[in-house]
Amino acid sequence: MLLAAAGRLLLAARQLSRWLRRRFTTVGFCLLIGMVLALGTANPEQTMGMGTFMLLASALAAALAVAPLFRPRVRIERQAPRLVTAGEPFTVRVRVHNLATKPARGLAYTEEMREPRPAAHAYARAVLDQIPRGGRAAPILRAARCPPVALPQLPPGGSCEVALTLTCWRRGALCIRGGVLLRSDPLGIFRAAARCPPAASVLVLPPRFPLPTLALIGRSREQHAGSALATGIGESEEFIALRDYRRGDPLKHVHWRSVARCGRLVVKEYQDEHLMRHGLVLDSCCAPDADARFEEAVAVAASFACTVPDQETLLDLLLVGRRAVHLTAGRGLGAVQPMLEALALVQPSRRERLGELEALIVRHRADLSSCVLVLLAWDAPRRALVARLKALRLPLTVLLLLPPGQTAPAEALVQLGQRGP
Repeated sequence: MLLAAAGRLLLAARQLSRWLRRRFTTVGFCLLIGMVLALGTANPEQTMGMGTFMLLASALAAALAVAPLFRPRVRIERQAPRLVTAGEPFTVRVRVHNLATKPARGLAYTEEMREPRPAAHAYARAVLDQIPRGGRAAPILRAARCPPVALPQLPPGGSCEVALTLTCWRRGALCIRGGVLLRSDPLGIFRAAARCPPAASVLVLPPRFPLPTLALIGRSREQHAGSALATGIGESEEFIALRDYRRGDPLKHVHWRSVARCGRLVVKEYQDEHLMRHGLVLDSCCAPDADARFEEAVAVAASFACTVPDQETLLDLLLVGRRAVHLTAGRGLGAVQPMLEALALVQPSRRERLGELEALIVRHRADLSSCVLVLLAWDAPRRALVARLKALRLPLTVLLLLPPGQTAPAEALVQLGQRGP
């Protein structure tokens, strides 16, 4: 209860801080500080402090009274990328058209983002976890940032194009509610704001980083659908011999030259496809205080998925979030982009669903050469899961992500610490 109350206060303070930074200029911040100092030094015997406070308060009231009069007539055209990566800056190009009959001066433009409000207790826990990180904020504390960009003077009917540099540290769907035009009052204290549609949406993919070289064990297995799975990889489907036609053979395998020579249907026979196919399993079951570690696990899974184009293998992503997810990537089956999009939207599960995850792995056991498990803990349920999968003779590589200071010595485990700043 105390942690949730502290989280609500911290969230309210963050919202107030963001509003003050956007709406008040440097002069406005100096005025606010002067008002606080003047009010602190005011006493019944000396009226100078109270007089200074009233003077500054009058200037602030005048600036606030002018703000509602700001109603620009503009039209916005935005060009935003569909996919970006968390933590990496990206550019949004915006064209502003002045529809008024008067020139527009002293304008600045920024974007307003709709961000999911984190749970109060989770936010307070993330603030506490930030202290041992050496000042590096957890993803739940980080928000998208878009510094305002000054616009040149727009003549009546004129337009200009600006490039905004945005950075989003949190994966998932980033909703841009619309553009915001800012203009300072004549005293340069307070910025009036006006929202301009339309809205837009950008999908923020998880961050990726180099992983240590992992020698994945396992052997190639027969894959259905032949060369459609992986063209030119390993023992790709090759012509073996000619044989007589059997009912059900596809017509595209008919060897028409032999048919013309022999007078009967002859088809080409191919050998089956054998490929290395690894499963990537993400553990999505965690408590609210382990959300930061879950974000690191998602980044590990995304980093591992991005190694597929550099290897002659196939990769299956298996996870259980709000629904079971099974995606396959590799040459001949498409890029890893659908995997990254699925990882960008996955949310942690607050209830234990390791049984569903095990059932999903067993269902695809026959196609997998080996399996890579990204686990968030090394407790009894997860040790039992690993033991049951080993009993199925499925080669395993366990990537274990634990908090700093905790170790879990065991065979076939690769312990990954949380990234530093």
